[in-house]
Amino acid sequence: MWTHKNTFAIGGLENIGYAPGQDFLIVLSSQGQGIFNCKTGEKVARQYDDSDSWEKFNESTNSIVGFDVLENVEINTCGLYGEDNLSKTTQDGWALTVSEPEPDDKPFEKYLVKRIYLQSADKKEKIFVGKDGACELRAFGFSDTGDTFVIALSCDLTIYSRT
Repeated sequence: MWTHKNTFAIGGLENIGYAPGQDFLIVLSSQGQGIFNCKTGEKVARQYDDSDSWEKFNESTNSIVGFDVLENVEINTCGLYGEDNLSKTTQDGWALTVSEPEPDDKPFEKYLVKRIYLQSADKKEKIFVGKDGACELRAFGFSDTGDTFVIALSCDLTIYSRT
């Protein structure tokens, strides 16, 4: 089963990307960069915008070279810049889907939101895992391992992992 590991407030979240074949996620924001261990739900490294972190961002490929635990690892990112290229399914059949814009819950039903659901491999369960609302949906999807998934909004990051 899947467990909500953590939600982090990240103002100005722009792009995210999983390290290839790993459950480490890099987050690029207007304030700098962070690396998250999505298995544990912990932030493991941080670089602030006063460093040269954004100078490593390749605008033509939307990729960046990592730092700290991801030193010298090239990571493809998506979000504000570049299409959402994260996998929406796992090898064993779990899937993430997003609804068309629909009215939010009461008392905010005059606002339209996109809801994100996790669907079980047997298609019998559809579990609500997040929505956009006041913050814009940047990207969502599974890691290459299929053991974690994230939902990245312009203002926060939500992490889930298999138990």
